[in-house]
Amino acid sequence: MRKSIISILVLCGVILSSANAVANDTTAVTKGFDRGIGRSNSCFIPKGTVGAGVSLTYHDYSMGNLAGDSGYSMLFSLIQNLHGNMTSFNISPYASYFFADNLSVGLRFDYGRSSLGLDNVDLSLMDDLSLSLQGFHYFKQSYTGSATVRAYIPFGSSKRFAMFTEVRATGGYGQAKTYKVVEGEKVGTYQDIYNAELGLVPGVMAFLTNEVAFEISVGLLGFNYQKVSQVTNQVERSQMENSGINFKVNLLSIGFGLSFYIPTGNQYARKVKEDK
Repeated sequence: MRKSIISILVLCGVILSSANAVANDTTAVTKGFDRGIGRSNSCFIPKGTVGAGVSLTYHDYSMGNLAGDSGYSMLFSLIQNLHGNMTSFNISPYASYFFADNLSVGLRFDYGRSSLGLDNVDLSLMDDLSLSLQGFHYFKQSYTGSATVRAYIPFGSSKRFAMFTEVRATGGYGQAKTYKVVEGEKVGTYQDIYNAELGLVPGVMAFLTNEVAFEISVGLLGFNYQKVSQVTNQVERSQMENSGINFKVNLLSIGFGLSFYIPTGNQYARKVKEDK
């Protein structure tokens, strides 16, 4: 009887020891593993730095404008006899201040201009269904201002390469007109465009020198609102409003920028001393 009791006690002790070992292993797995995201002590741009720069995008297309050109075709000949040109231009100066290491607030101004001129284009949907457009013109220009907050994440302990994520609160105004010339007179529509957006813009950057950096950014996520008021032939009036959330890579919003980061006070000296 005594041996049986001792055996039972020994067995209970083994089970309890195994359970504690498993619990300790589980605790070690759940609490001991840390990817270190957001815990990096590496300073990429120190507190007190003033940043300034400009980003620029430009596109120009000319189609079917050679002497005696028969017209450009595209989309498997869905569009034929195309003669025209398209131009888009955007410039964005900005400035920022680093209120903490790797964190900045800033202001940004954007000016955009785009135009489209179609001397002729034929749209062939089927053998017996086609459309033709001649003398069509479109022009738009816009002005927007943004308040920004940007966080930098260096690659490891690198002082040259980093990713960044920027949050932009944007508001702006634009003008657009669509018209064609009929018997020497312009006939078309004029628009006033008001917009607001809260967007997320990620990117990468690399320092070329101690103070000069090159960066690439692209629009990814945004909530936007737009209101368009239009007048057709200076008589007919109409209005449109739209809003929505976009979560996609917008290839048309890819921007290339050159930035200058100017240290103030003894910020860089402080960081050099801390690194030593």
